[in-house]
Amino acid sequence: MAVIGTIISPVVGEFAEKLAHLSLVRYASEAAGEMGFGSVEELHHSVKRAMEICLSAGILLKGNFQRVYSCSDQGIVYDWKLSLLAYKLVCLCGYSCNPQVAALTIELVRKQHISKL
Repeated sequence: MAVIGTIISPVVGEFAEKLAHLSLVRYASEAAGEMGFGSVEELHHSVKRAMEICLSAGILLKGNFQRVYSCSDQGIVYDWKLSLLAYKLVCLCGYSCNPQVAALTIELVRKQHISKL
């Protein structure tokens, strides 16, 4: 059996790209502020773990994570635009010694436990 590649019009490709960007509604730096991340390293660790979770679950990174750049006093810095799913994962994937991450994790486990009763 021969496999024939599908040719996608540049217009359709651009439309699909724009559609994927619509779901990116939050920033990783917002999650860091909300969760009280203590360092840039904690934020990077959290984004990396959230991406690993998505990949392990078969969820595409495109449409959930997009690196964005901006200028600051420190030079060019980057952040991540996130879907709501990715944003919540980033919040959960902070360091376990972070009290806010621990509290969110406990809250989710308790809600899951109650819903199973």
